[in-house]
Amino acid sequence: MALVPLALGILLAVVLLAARVYAILPSRQSLKTRKSTRPSTSTCSLGVFLGSGGHTAEMKTLVSSLDFARYTPRTYVACHGDEMSLRAIAGLEAEKGGDVTSPVSCVPPHPYQLNLQSYDILLLPRARRVGQPLFSTALSTLKTILITLLHLFIRPLLRYPTKPWADVLIVNGPGTCVVLVLVSWIRRVLGLRHTKIIYVESFARVKSLSLSGKLVRPFVDTFVVQWPEAGSRGKNVEYRGCLV
Repeated sequence: MALVPLALGILLAVVLLAARVYAILPSRQSLKTRKSTRPSTSTCSLGVFLGSGGHTAEMKTLVSSLDFARYTPRTYVACHGDEMSLRAIAGLEAEKGGDVTSPVSCVPPHPYQLNLQSYDILLLPRARRVGQPLFSTALSTLKTILITLLHLFIRPLLRYPTKPWADVLIVNGPGTCVVLVLVSWIRRVLGLRHTKIIYVESFARVKSLSLSGKLVRPFVDTFVVQWPEAGSRGKNVEYRGCLV
């Protein structure tokens, strides 16, 4: 019988959390609130998720059009072992005049060594690999969530309680980006200053949204597609034409 009050308390907490999340969904806010602009003279910290392969190539093209003097500091999030993405960003930063100190790494005790200064790199374990069985996927996703929680919520909260880890986060898939959105949402649920999230659907998604896109669409501030037919796939979806 002692378990009944505990179960009721857990149920109440879940209901209250669900109600809170529903109340602050971007789709329930006015367009003006979701798209408040910053003064052109202000800087904005930027988080960028590199999904590897074609996702990284598209993200590199998107980020290359930004004014790095304004979008600073920058934190690139990649999966551990994704050297292609690290080389791509190192090349982009060099082209844009970026300097080079030690990257942030969350896969101890073997951090990926680079010399960076004007930007940071956060390495995460991959949430899911192609063809990975369901059970091991659950374990690897849990590991990714815990490590992301430590480095993108707990540590920033302890160091700078009033600031999120990034003012703006840009993602375009794959699955690990769902974890980033989830962790970035914690400050929003708590009523703290939070990260604005932009999801740019892959150029390859012509007629439908990706699974990652479908999962995060209700929770991002701006959801962009590059094909008109994909733009008809529900609320909170904006067609912007070819961006990459």
